[in-house]
Amino acid sequence: MRFPTLIVPALALALTACGGNSEPQPTAADNSATAEATQQLDAKVAALSEGQRNGVFIRAIRDAGLPCQGVTASERSGDAQATWTATCTDGSKHIIAFTPDGMAKVTSMTRK
Repeated sequence: MRFPTLIVPALALALTACGGNSEPQPTAADNSATAEATQQLDAKVAALSEGQRNGVFIRAIRDAGLPCQGVTASERSGDAQATWTATCTDGSKHIIAFTPDGMAKVTSMTRK
């Protein structure tokens, strides 16, 4: 009768794996708060002088481990909120997207 002893724990494990996600799903209010935080952050970045903004961007690029000796230009990336394009002195470009908590995600657009 060893067979039923092994089946019960296996079934329990399988049923546990089939359970739904225990994390609460974001509500409309959460999404609205996130959008508002993103808009506020975008406004703060836009309010910086070009020199200050480029200083923030070079720090984000270097923190991402990407080479950049200096940022010579920066501009908003289309219609995306809190997303900017920075151009380094060597001509390389990087997209910098800020999350609502102020973290920067950097994506390199360098040519190969």
